[in-house]
Amino acid sequence: MTPPRAGGDRRGSGRRTSMRTTFFPRDPGAAGPDAGLAAHSRTAARYAVLLARSLGIDGQRLLRDIERGALLHDVGKAAVPRAILFKNGPLTEFERDVVREHPLVGYRMLAGFGGLTRASEIVLCHHERWDGRGYPFGLAGETIPLGARIFALADTLDAMTTDRAYRGARPFEEAVEEIGGLAGLQFDPTVVGVFLSIPAAVWRWAGAGARVILAAPTVH
Repeated sequence: MTPPRAGGDRRGSGRRTSMRTTFFPRDPGAAGPDAGLAAHSRTAARYAVLLARSLGIDGQRLLRDIERGALLHDVGKAAVPRAILFKNGPLTEFERDVVREHPLVGYRMLAGFGGLTRASEIVLCHHERWDGRGYPFGLAGETIPLGARIFALADTLDAMTTDRAYRGARPFEEAVEEIGGLAGLQFDPTVVGVFLSIPAAVWRWAGAGARVILAAPTVH
């Protein structure tokens, strides 16, 4: 990469600003279903970083990649019609197929941004399953990127314990028990084992907004 000229590279700076605005919007006053999606991404990102650290991942770059991937995991849903995305009721098979396109769409949206290469793997693979029954590719076991295996559990934990239009939040203890039973099926057994070793109070602390890593991501 060519170093910026003295005085700064305005095009590069503009691109970074655009990426931060597009991919990492911050609007504490936002309301409605979009705010719910943003809150889910932030909470799932905190869970993912906590889980990654508990697995022994301590490199700041890798942790930041996991956080970025978590924050961006549903960016492809921008292409899903809102009538489907926010439908108050069960989806039809066709509608489910439309939603299942979002990992590929999100991955393509991030293509070309070198700083998001590993984050984009999480976006692409966060609905894969350990047993190979996920999507979009039906990857199994350790062929699924580690960041995606970590985030898949974090994503599910927040989804289960948060109110949705079509159902209420599940009790935290019930969610933990169900996730534990999915080790070796939906989730990496090692990741589940570490998840279960973390006290519920720590998860609640992370979910309530406690800061798990140093700062919000700055995309370069």
